[in-house]
Amino acid sequence: MISNLHQRRKFDVACLTAWMFFVASQAHALGTDAGRQIQNTAQASFDIGGVPQTPVSSTLQTQVDELIDVTVVDDIGGPVAVASPQGSAILQFTVTNTGNGSEVFRIIAEVAVSEGGFDPALIQLYLETNGIPGLQVGGDTAYVSGASDPTLLEDEALTVYVDCNIPASELQNAEGHVELRAIAETIINEAGTTDPNSGGFPVPGTAYAGVGDSGVTAVIGASHDGGNRLILATGIYRVSAAIVIIDKTTTAVVDPFGGATFVPGTVISYDLSVTVSGSGGAENLIVTDVLPAELEYLASSLSVNGTAEDDDFAPAATDKSGFDSGTQTIIVDLGTVAGGSPVIRINFDATIR
Repeated sequence: MISNLHQRRKFDVACLTAWMFFVASQAHALGTDAGRQIQNTAQASFDIGGVPQTPVSSTLQTQVDELIDVTVVDDIGGPVAVASPQGSAILQFTVTNTGNGSEVFRIIAEVAVSEGGFDPALIQLYLETNGIPGLQVGGDTAYVSGASDPTLLEDEALTVYVDCNIPASELQNAEGHVELRAIAETIINEAGTTDPNSGGFPVPGTAYAGVGDSGVTAVIGASHDGGNRLILATGIYRVSAAIVIIDKTTTAVVDPFGGATFVPGTVISYDLSVTVSGSGGAENLIVTDVLPAELEYLASSLSVNGTAEDDDFAPAATDKSGFDSGTQTIIVDLGTVAGGSPVIRINFDATIR
């Protein structure tokens, strides 16, 4: 009987060890949520002297700890052309919570990271909040460190814009770098630092008991590895021979009653200003504006610098500007525009359907 009990216990331990290895592998592969309770039972059935005995079992319950991981990616993927000087040059990054729990992140931009290059002057960080691609000052949220740190759920991503001024007297092809990093609030609270190069910054595997989601242990993940830090990315400004800036504004709103409300039938007048700066020229410069389904282009309203443009792209060889009704797109081909040329103004009207 003692021998049989010993064998049963060995069987239980073997099953339990195999099950724990399986759960650990599956949790990593599937990203099991922090705080999730995992319960599993190993059971053994056996006979003694040919008589079936009551099955025995052992149950183990495990709560999943929180893995803190985050990735920061430069959305541009290459240098952003700028003039010298230039105000309000934009870089764009995506911050993604790749851990298995929700986490608050501090967003930090370092501008003095260019060896041999120039240092951009940081104006402001913005968080994408209005759902319209690209930065809209006044629409997206101006980020305030420590006051508007974003909370990201598991696998949630956030677009971050960096707005900088470019200094004067920089030569063509000179570069200025901006490093953007995202540091979990848990690290700030427990390690007291936001600097990955400081001696107190945690390495992967560092565990902080009781501070993860649902009170579990928070564990620092591989994205914090000093040899391949995914918690930060670098965006690049490069001084170019030609810089193109486009700005779209509304110049008039007239509703069917002579007022300025946005109701069906309201006519909206738009102005696109195109500025080319730098010592060179912008070649094959084409401006496009795709109208949303809610807007209908007002025929024959397109003009460039006050000169009316027809809508039909005819004759095809020479008229490359107009309105493509198939794609609901305003298209204006400006050809080559030299840096320093006067601002080009494109105007058209559209009606709210």
